[in-house]
Amino acid sequence: MIGMVDLDEYQKFTLADIPGLIEGASDGVGLGHEFLRHIERCKVLAFVIDMSGQERDPVADYRQLRKELKKYSDTLAEKAFVILANKMDQPGTDAHLKTFRSKIRQPVLPISALDHEGLDALKTTLAQLLFPSHA
Repeated sequence: MIGMVDLDEYQKFTLADIPGLIEGASDGVGLGHEFLRHIERCKVLAFVIDMSGQERDPVADYRQLRKELKKYSDTLAEKAFVILANKMDQPGTDAHLKTFRSKIRQPVLPISALDHEGLDALKTTLAQLLFPSHA
């Protein structure tokens, strides 16, 4: 899905929702290289991590994403990125976020796509990465 995000009257950017990478994508598994070539065009990557921990381990998911990007291309692995801790509306996510932060040691933006919580902070962070003079 592709959409436009308006920052103000003069600045906007295109946002593309790209489904997650699977293990082995850097080796051509699934959409593999075709998928990774598409995300090479992005200026900023946003890793949306399911922080509920109900089906997956958030730390393992993040590490797998980073591993696949690095295996495919150092350039892709070095792109600017933000980490989004999604599903913060779910019970128990605060504990998962605390564990995640202690193990990853990168800035993390807690959000709830369902409740639209944290989306203004996300918009501001993306604006700072895309348009440094905007901040």
